[in-house]
Formats: sequence, structure tokens, C-alpha cells
Amino acid sequence: MKQNDCIPNESLLCLTAWASRAMIADLNRRFHEAGLRVTMEQWRALSHLYDREGLTQNELSALLFQEKTSVSRLLTGMQRRGYVTRGSHDRDGRCNRLLITDTGREVLEKGGAVARLTLYAAEAEVPPDELETCRRVLSRIMHNLRGQPQARHQVQPMDGGAYLQA
Repeated sequence: MKQNDCIPNESLLCLTAWASRAMIADLNRRFHEAGLRVTMEQWRALSHLYDREGLTQNELSALLFQEKTSVSRLLTGMQRRGYVTRGSHDRDGRCNRLLITDTGREVLEKGGAVARLTLYAAEAEVPPDELETCRRVLSRIMHNLRGQPQARHQVQPMDGGAYLQA
């Protein structure tokens, strides 16, 4: 059985993954060309920390939809570059508060201008009403999948007779 027998390349799963990877690669390339030593993942983390300074690592993990160990490695790199610091938590000595530094704020601001270029390129020639529909659908999908248990389901037929393990 070929992969396409299970999940067609035109499926939402494949298309969203490829679109996401293409935009992330474009953004990371633009960051590099602009002389910013930051990745899209680090930039997203900085954005959350700017909006909600003092988050714990667990809270940031939830916002980024990433495993705690991945976020720990991400933060270690960001701390080495001087983008964030870890401070003691007022109420829970087991947790650290994450604080964005002035350098981190500068990278976040410069990165925002670069990110807008990637968005403009990605959205070029797509009518505004289609972009709005796309945003609504993707938001709904995220809502549908957020917090869902990873239970195994029966194999269900998809449109066109292909099968997907749900």
C-alpha cells in the first residue's frame, strides 16, 4: 500500500503541513538575511513572553503547543543569546518566571517587520474573503483538536474511498 492510498496529498493534513513548513522556511530565511539570530519558534516564544511577561515554562509550553522538554531546550538557547531570563516565582519556588530582556524585545520588534514580509508573500493574490474563510476554518480545526485525548479510533473511510486512522 502506498502512502497516498491512506492520506491523499490534497488532504487538509498534508496541505496545512506543507504550507506551514514553507512559511516557516521563508521566515527563517528572512530572519537570517536580516541578521537576526532567531528562529520562528523563538520569535513566537518572545511574542508570548512580551504579551504575558512572567509566564512559567509550563504555561509557555501550553501556548506554543509544544512538549515541555522542547520548550526547555528552546529557552536555553534563547537565554544563551540574551533574549530571556529565568527569575524566581513569587508563589511557587519550584517554578521559574520567564522574562523577556531588552535584547529580546528588540529582536521581537525587528522580527515583526520581517514576519510581515513573509505574510505578504504568502497571502499575495489571495482575495481577502478567501483569507478570512481560511482563518476561520483553521481556527475551528485548532479548536476541535485542542485538548482532545489521543485515543485510538476505528479506521474510517474518507471521501474517495481512501482510509485514514482517526
